[in-house]
Amino acid sequence: MLEHRLEQLVDGLSAAIFRGGIHPVDLAGRVVRQADLVVFEGELGLEIPNDFTLRLHPDDLAAAIDIDALEAELTNALAQTAAERGWRTGGPPTVTVITDNRVTPGAPQCESGSQPGPITPWGYLIALRGGGFHELGDNRLLVGRGPDCDVVINDPETSRRHARIVRRAGGIWVADAGSANGTTANGSKVGRQPHRVGAGDHLVFGSAAYSLRMS
Repeated sequence: MLEHRLEQLVDGLSAAIFRGGIHPVDLAGRVVRQADLVVFEGELGLEIPNDFTLRLHPDDLAAAIDIDALEAELTNALAQTAAERGWRTGGPPTVTVITDNRVTPGAPQCESGSQPGPITPWGYLIALRGGGFHELGDNRLLVGRGPDCDVVINDPETSRRHARIVRRAGGIWVADAGSANGTTANGSKVGRQPHRVGAGDHLVFGSAAYSLRMS
């Protein structure tokens, strides 16, 4: 259940630092509910804004609370939920906590927006010929020769928009995006239907060959 998972994600914070009955899991749940409200269908599938601001009344927090630690735990909860659900974020998931006297005590408010930027990679495509690698950061990635791709492969046999890589529910999937020269995983042709892959698998986009490695 979501509540149990959020409890695990925020177990680094103690309920003792809160007043008025607010618990870290309640705040994490508020951020996730906001993400559920703003999720939309992007070009590569489900997508959310990456930058969330949580506003609380000062009386909801103890004076000695470590705001940085709270923000780090809530950011981790957001990032893990996005990975579990396969949400593309377009930038590093971030949660900022602000105290505001205009907010009703016990009723935190949450806003969201987009701030593009580098995302800590969860994996890599390691080139099998010629060296080099590509970072895999977002949960939904477009692979191809085009400059607008998340993973840009400079190979004439790789299509401008060649394939998609998706991370969700603890797994990784690859799907061809209608490329001219095809996509393979461990020698097997990959079609438009997602094909599950894992660490150490060999992926070929046209003639560009890679090994999938996890961070």
